[in-house]
Amino acid sequence: MHVRRVGGSFFSHPFWRTRFKLTSQSDVDRLISSRIPYVEIDDALGCGPVEDEALQSRLEAHLVDRIGENIADHNRRQSYQLRNLVTPAGRAEYNRAVRSVARAKSVVGKLFDAARLGDDIPVAEALKLVEEIDEMFERGESMLLDVVRMKTADEYTYLHSVAVCALMLKFARYLDMPADEVRECGLGGLLHDVGKMRIPENVLHKPGSLTDEEFEVVKSHAQQGFQTLLSVPDLPVAALDVARLHHEKIDGSGYPLGLSGEQIPHIARMGAICDVYDALTSDRAYKAAWEPTKAIERMLAADGHFDEALLNAFAKSLNFQALIPMSAADDSRAGIPLGQST
Repeated sequence: MHVRRVGGSFFSHPFWRTRFKLTSQSDVDRLISSRIPYVEIDDALGCGPVEDEALQSRLEAHLVDRIGENIADHNRRQSYQLRNLVTPAGRAEYNRAVRSVARAKSVVGKLFDAARLGDDIPVAEALKLVEEIDEMFERGESMLLDVVRMKTADEYTYLHSVAVCALMLKFARYLDMPADEVRECGLGGLLHDVGKMRIPENVLHKPGSLTDEEFEVVKSHAQQGFQTLLSVPDLPVAALDVARLHHEKIDGSGYPLGLSGEQIPHIARMGAICDVYDALTSDRAYKAAWEPTKAIERMLAADGHFDEALLNAFAKSLNFQALIPMSAADDSRAGIPLGQST
C-alpha cells in the first residue's frame, strides 16, 4: 500500500518521509500506533499483493474510526462520509477535498498578505475559490468540512477562514437562499477575519489568557477588516457586513457597534454562528478542540448571544437534532467563553 501523504506534523509519525510504501504488518502497526489524524492512499500505484488488501482495510478502518472519534453518536452522517474512505469513490472525493483545502489555504494566504501589506485584495481568486467549494456541495460532496476540521493550531489563522466559508455556504444552502446570496455568504465567510492581519502576532497567537488591553486590540480586527475591504471595488455589502459585524450579539453586548436583534444584518448573524462554531471545534494555541456536540450545546445555552432560530437551523444543517442546552455557567477564558471568542 502506497502512502502519498500523512496528516499532522512531521513528528507525529514514525517514518522519515511523507510518501512511502507500507510493506509489512509491522509498518502498519507502527502507523496505527502513531498520532496521525489521517493518511492519503495513492490508488494509482495499487495496494500491492493480495495479502496487503487486508492490511489496507485494517489501517483505513482504524484511521477512519480515529477521525470520527469526536463525532457524536447521534450525528452519524459525518462518520458515514469518512467511512466511505474505504471505497474508491470515497477516496476520490476525499482527495479532491484535500486538494481544494490546499488551494484554499494558498488563496487565503494571498488575501491576508495583501491585507497586511496594504495591497489590492485578490477578490477574483477569492470568488473562484468560493465557487469551487459551493460546486462541491452542489454535487453532494461535503467531505471538505471533515478535512478542514483536521487543521492544526498552527494552521488555524488561514484554515479558519476556509472553514467559515464552507460552513456559511452549507448553511445558506440549507436555508434555501438564492444562488447569488449563497455565494455572497461564502465570500463573507472567507473574508470575515481579514482585519486580523492588522493585529500584532504576539497578541493574536498568545498561548494563554489575554489581558483586557490585549483583548481590546484583538477586538479591533472587526473594524479594521471593514476598513480594509471598503476600498475593494464592487465587493458585495454582505461581505462588508460579515467582516464588521460577526462579533455582534443579539442582546447588544457585542462589538464593534453594540447592535442588537434585527439591527444586525441576517448574514452577519449567520457569520457569528459559523465563526464561533469553528473556533470551538478547532485546536487553538490556548485550548483543545471541543467535540461538535459540546460546541452546539454550549452555543444553544448562550442566551442573548446568537439568533436562536438561525442557530437551531444551523444545527440542523449539520445534522444535529434535538440537543438539550447545557449550562454555560462554568465557561472560562481557557475554554473560550463565547463572549470572548476571536
